[in-house]
Amino acid sequence: MLVDTKGLRQEHVGKRLRVKLTSGAVDEIRLLDVTACDPPQPCCGIMYTVLSTNRSGADKTQGGTYWTAFGEIENFRVLGD
Repeated sequence: MLVDTKGLRQEHVGKRLRVKLTSGAVDEIRLLDVTACDPPQPCCGIMYTVLSTNRSGADKTQGGTYWTAFGEIENFRVLGD
């Protein structure tokens, strides 16, 4: 069974998204990659560049590249290209 990608697909790569994380953080990102494996592996998730975040003093900096597991994603919305 494939991992639950929360609806994120390869078609979203390159798009600007608003992602709400289970931690309460809301990040505006540029999606770089979606990794989904069958069977699920620890590397399943998304790689992205942070455009902005609602967390001041957060461990993420604007322009930084990060990886997040699908299980940490609550929901997302496409903002544009």
